[in-house]
Amino acid sequence: MLEYKDATIKIGEQVLATNFSFIAKDGELTCVTGNEGSGKSVLLKTLMGFLPVSEGFVSVDGELLTIHSAHAFRKMMVYLPQQMQLLGHALREPEPLDSEADEFAVWNALLPSAVKEEVAEALNAEDIFALAEKTLKDAADKPVVIADEPTALLTPELTMCMIELLRQQAKAGKTVLIASRKPQVIDYADQVIRLEKR
Repeated sequence: MLEYKDATIKIGEQVLATNFSFIAKDGELTCVTGNEGSGKSVLLKTLMGFLPVSEGFVSVDGELLTIHSAHAFRKMMVYLPQQMQLLGHALREPEPLDSEADEFAVWNALLPSAVKEEVAEALNAEDIFALAEKTLKDAADKPVVIADEPTALLTPELTMCMIELLRQQAKAGKTVLIASRKPQVIDYADQVIRLEKR
């Protein structure tokens, strides 16, 4: 179970969310939705411990999430990023990803880097779905699934397959939290949290 209780999230003086509360329960698919810039990704980053709350709290299974405890909580989570091509190498490697892989590389792939890196190869819709399926299979023991716009680049047919894949995760007793604006995802969620742009 994930809980945000009266959470206020700020970066410097910029307030990203104020007095935000909701509970994402085990065994349910919870969808956070809202217009672009409403804070969907901010909530996910807070849950993963990359943005602190300045007021209120975030908890995982009743345990308070802080910057110091976030590393341990992230080991309980599997993350499907909006830019799935960043994980595309997993489709070409015969061995599964190392569960002790460099955390910076796994969770913060979108942060600016001083090192020039090659641009990730674009994936087609079928590869994106296959990668999501493989990532979830490799993380079958993790009780929390977080997905940021997992259907954004999928066809309507594959969108339904992705929804079913995520619903299977919830049926297995996991907590599934998705950020999405797609009506299909919203319609099939057990709980919908609507954010207003600030």
